[in-house]
Parts: sequence; structure tokens; C-alpha cells
Amino acid sequence: MNWEAISTIAEIVGAVAVVISLIYLAAQIRQNNRQVEEQVRALRLQAYDSAGADFSALRLHISGSPQLSSVWRRAKGSYSALEPDERAQANELLHELMWAYQNIFSRMESGTADDVLWKLADTNIGYWMDNRGFREWWQTEQKTPYTDEFEALVDRVCASIENDGT
Repeated sequence: MNWEAISTIAEIVGAVAVVISLIYLAAQIRQNNRQVEEQVRALRLQAYDSAGADFSALRLHISGSPQLSSVWRRAKGSYSALEPDERAQANELLHELMWAYQNIFSRMESGTADDVLWKLADTNIGYWMDNRGFREWWQTEQKTPYTDEFEALVDRVCASIENDGT
């Protein structure tokens, strides 16, 4: 056997090895993509569960107390018309509500956004802010624990409601 034949065989073996390596690499990338998709699905489910738990806790808190239910109902109409202690209660309840939305918004910013989460963070905020008293409360907040981006979203929703009402 001559050196040319050995060289040709070595090139063929090398080419086959490269093809096998590429096939293996493609399979690994496909498997990794599936794992990433599963992780994103799990994060979305966790976000749904967490949001649901936050909103359920708030609803149970309000509905479990006739006095808090009264404060919540009256705060919808006018935050400033409440007595100081009632404003303090409404303030805490509204912060619980908005913090639940802030958590959803933060998850969306971290890459787990989807249509359902976006609807919860945008459309449903509009549902709550459509209450004049809740918009009044939001406008009276001097410093909030929310991100600037979330505050801008709520401000945009409130402005849209105010513009539609005039």
C-alpha cells in the first residue's frame, strides 16, 4: 500500500468523523432546546400559580372581613372619602394587589412572558384602575416599592382610562 492510499483513507475517516460529530452536535442542541423549552414552560406555570395564589390570598383576606369588604368597596369609589384608618387599610390592600401585578410584570421582563401573563399585567390592571378611587390612590402614592417600568405601565393604563372618560 502506498502513502497516497493511506492519506486518502485517513481523509475519508476524518470526513466521516466530522459528519458523525456534526450529527451528534445537532442531536445535543435539539435536546438542549427541548430542555430549555420545558424550563420556560415550568417557569410560566410557576408564574401562573404564584399569581393565582397572590390574588386568591387578597380576595380571601377581603372577603373574610365584612369591615375590610366595606373599605374595599368604598375605596373603589373614592379613596380620599375614607377615614384615615380606612385609608391605611385600603392602602395596604391596594399595595398587595399591585405587588401581585409587579411580580407578574417582573416575570415578564425576565423572559417568561406570554399572552396570558401580559393580559394579567396589562388588561387586568385596567380593570382595577377603572375604579376612580383606585386611580386616586395610585396618584397619591409618593414613593412606591415598584419598578420604574411597572409604574410607567400603571401610569399609562390610568392615563388611557382618564382620556377615555373625558
